Amino acid sequence: MNMMPPQAAPDETSRFDQSRHVGRRTITLRSVGDAIRRRWIVVVATALIVFALALIGSLMLTPKYDAFAKVRITPNESSPLDFGNTNEQPADQTAVNTEVQVIGSRGTARKVVTELGLQKDPEFAGKGPAGTAIERATSGVLDHLKISRDDKSYLVVIGIRSIDGTKAARIANTYAATYVAGTADNLMGTAARQSSSIQNRLRELGAEVQAADARLASYRARSGISQSGQGGTITDQQIAPLSMQLATAESEAAAARSALSVAERQNASGGTDAISAVLSSGVIADLRRQRTEAEKRRAELSSRYGPRYPLSIQVAEQIESLDQQIKQEAQRVVGGLRSQALSAEARANSLRSRLDVLQRGVARDDQASVMAGSLERDAEAKRTAYTRLAQAAQQSSQAQRLSTPQANIVENATIPTKPTFPRVKAFAAAGLLIGLVFGLGAVLLLEGLSSSIRKPEDIETLLDLSFIASVPRVKTPWRPFGRRSVNPAKMLASKPMTIYAEAYRAVRAFIAMRNQTRPTKVIALASTLPGEGKTTSALSLARVMAMSGDRVLLIDCDVRRAGVMRALGRTVDTGLADVLEGRASMQQAVIADEVDGLDLLLVQGSLFTPLDLFGGGRMDAMLATARAQYDYVILDTPPLLGIADSRTLVGLADAALLMIKWNTTPMAAVDAALAGLEQGHGEVMGAVLTMVDHRSEAMGGLYYSARYSSYYNE
Repeated sequence: MNMMPPQAAPDETSRFDQSRHVGRRTITLRSVGDAIRRRWIVVVATALIVFALALIGSLMLTPKYDAFAKVRITPNESSPLDFGNTNEQPADQTAVNTEVQVIGSRGTARKVVTELGLQKDPEFAGKGPAGTAIERATSGVLDHLKISRDDKSYLVVIGIRSIDGTKAARIANTYAATYVAGTADNLMGTAARQSSSIQNRLRELGAEVQAADARLASYRARSGISQSGQGGTITDQQIAPLSMQLATAESEAAAARSALSVAERQNASGGTDAISAVLSSGVIADLRRQRTEAEKRRAELSSRYGPRYPLSIQVAEQIESLDQQIKQEAQRVVGGLRSQALSAEARANSLRSRLDVLQRGVARDDQASVMAGSLERDAEAKRTAYTRLAQAAQQSSQAQRLSTPQANIVENATIPTKPTFPRVKAFAAAGLLIGLVFGLGAVLLLEGLSSSIRKPEDIETLLDLSFIASVPRVKTPWRPFGRRSVNPAKMLASKPMTIYAEAYRAVRAFIAMRNQTRPTKVIALASTLPGEGKTTSALSLARVMAMSGDRVLLIDCDVRRAGVMRALGRTVDTGLADVLEGRASMQQAVIADEVDGLDLLLVQGSLFTPLDLFGGGRMDAMLATARAQYDYVILDTPPLLGIADSRTLVGLADAALLMIKWNTTPMAAVDAALAGLEQGHGEVMGAVLTMVDHRSEAMGGLYYSARYSSYYNE
């Protein structure tokens, strides 16, 4: 049993001191579990309420649908405008992130709004002036737009949320198409601007080349020189080198004529493709490389999409353009050979003429030679720049024709069949979880605010009283049409081997042990407030003592309620008031209980009198007589708070048992009651917890009832 050994009585000056609270309750997992078990209705009710609110709220919300389109972005793919850079490079993630920002820009959203007329849709435009409808709709689209991408790929997902699934899919697809078309327009515009700039510069440079050649030729004609010379005399500087130059020029002219002849024979036999000079041309080699790549791409596109696919047609046009350029370049090479032959022949003739002139002693002007060299270098530089710019112009023109977008749509959005928001199951689950959390919080809050007594430790540490026993609540049988009340004291007589009876045996054992050292025959059972089981406890304790062989007298001192008489269902003609007022003797008023060894001195009915029945020595004299006739005298007293008689009765008794209702009686009320007993010099031997839940810590939890179930006959 939950019974503590007797403790030494505390000093009278400190027994009822308000500083009796020497400790605080400790919070353990077991105490928390016990609180949840006791207040499970709070947890369940809170969880169900929040769950219902979440479920109803989710059902009342307007359903919204999400549609997603997938776009592949390749911003760093090799561009036709990157001259000389033919190496494929992986896409820059920073550039991809930049394109994502472009997708989410107001410019792109505004194009979608204008194309679909969303400025007239109240879902996106809302209400406001007509002049700002497009901007409001643009902001609305951006609010409903969700762009996501994986950092390890180039796929971008464009999502739109709307109350209409068809509308969401249409906006998502239009958004993706608008962005892809925008990338192609930007690239074509850039290529067109670059091509135009190159063409303008090419015309200017061509004019400069012609002017430089004209100046050089004019100067040479005026000065009568054909080759710049080095320092020295006229003879040393001109005749000997000119002779060598003439020999070289004649050799070059012969070689040029020979090369031209060979080229003409090869052209006559196999076309320009068989000309070795054409085959060795760097420009033609580059154009052939581009044509080979274009052929590969056309083959891939034709095998995958067919020859009528737009990109296949573009690549075919590119190949035709490259063939035309190769042909033009080959003709230019042959023309160059012809020009070189003519130039070499002319140069040889010129050198021959000049040599004749020099041989006749015509001196050359050194300054004119230097000026001619400068003009020649300037003309050569302009010719080189013109050649390179002409090549760039050809590639720029090709890039303009083959401009492809930097993004393509991988997957169009489909019409969603189920709303994305709200997710009713998720809302309900979250509501249930939050409700459970709130319910647990409410239980902990109620437990924190509660000051009732629930454990033996509360009595010992907070009240500084001896804990004697825990009396379990007697289970009331349940019936479909109501409950049948059970009188524990009556049940005790018929079923003496129960946990309830064993608790009062522990109380009797405690009193018997104390009686060995300190006489304790008159025992007052007191409670702080009404309804704490004091009367039932007094009757049960008296019957347990009588069943144990003691001669016991139970006196009902609560004259205002006459609780013992109602509990037994009996009536008496002579009662306690008659004895105290001298109208009858104690022997005339005492009646026998159904349990042998127990006598009862009851109140014949509720009595309200201003007289002090228990003062003036009458009650004390009656108790003296009872001490001589009985082993124990049990006094059922009124509640300590509010009734003055209880303090007098406790003072007349040898000791008092304080009955405290488990998890109900406030700590402050018990404090006030104990402080009031100080005035009556009453001694409290200990406290008993009544109506205790058999699964609580005060009863030892489930261990008490489960492990000792074979000892009891419930």
